[in-house]
Amino acid sequence: MYEHLVFFDHECPFCRKSVRHIIENDVEKHFLFAPINGETAKDILIGPQAHLKNANSLILVENYECTSRRFWIRSKAVLRIYWLTGNGWGLVGVFSFLPGFLLDPLYRWVAEHRHQFKLKMPKEGPEERFLP
Repeated sequence: MYEHLVFFDHECPFCRKSVRHIIENDVEKHFLFAPINGETAKDILIGPQAHLKNANSLILVENYECTSRRFWIRSKAVLRIYWLTGNGWGLVGVFSFLPGFLLDPLYRWVAEHRHQFKLKMPKEGPEERFLP
């Protein structure tokens, strides 16, 4: 339970909706979540991964409590989350094995324009799924 960690823009309605979508489909509870500008990010995104804080991307930390952490950003992170979620979503996650340059332009466009989407700020979800 709770093997992976997803960092996201806590102030972004689109990002929070994405987190809600992950929670709703993560029936086996693989994922925890934390704001990209929070305390958990300060503890984990250090050293060679410090630059990820400025990636303008959702960040997946696979096996976040192990020394063999794997970091994923942009389209690779999204598709890898689907892969790890399973429950039929693994079919979408198969595309995580494609090179990032194929899907990252779309991801970057959405990331750059996400604050322009007229979305209500949704509630995050169960408190136990969120780290500071």
